[in-house]
Amino acid sequence: MIEISLHNDSNLSFDSDSINNLSNLIFNNHGYLYGKINIIITDDDTLRGMKKKFFNEDVFTDVIAFNIENDPFEGEIYISYHRVQDNAERYNQKFQDEFKRVIIHGLLHLCGHEDSTRTEKKNMRLIEDKFLNEFNYSVIQK
Repeated sequence: MIEISLHNDSNLSFDSDSINNLSNLIFNNHGYLYGKINIIITDDDTLRGMKKKFFNEDVFTDVIAFNIENDPFEGEIYISYHRVQDNAERYNQKFQDEFKRVIIHGLLHLCGHEDSTRTEKKNMRLIEDKFLNEFNYSVIQK
């Protein structure tokens, strides 16, 4: 089983069990049965600073994923709740669905998926859509 630790620096409430189930669905689908993932919900400034420090890009982003170890599998996903909110509004999506998509996106990066090219982005979006359709539970508590 993939162990998920959620660190929440926002004023949102998350359903840890739902996030854990979503994560295990994706990792099991990719052949990962054991490991540990930290998911850190934070703000725009934190992710922008990380993007600048680790990728030499001074831009806002919604998610950054880091593979730390391969055996046993370990990774970290940082999510900007500000960016998710802006993206939900920009793309006319429910905040709940956009947040779930960003979690899936980060998990897919940890599983080795890339989105550097137009083709990779298209393929990753199709995989995100598959998991969004398959997982009908809320990750944010109301």
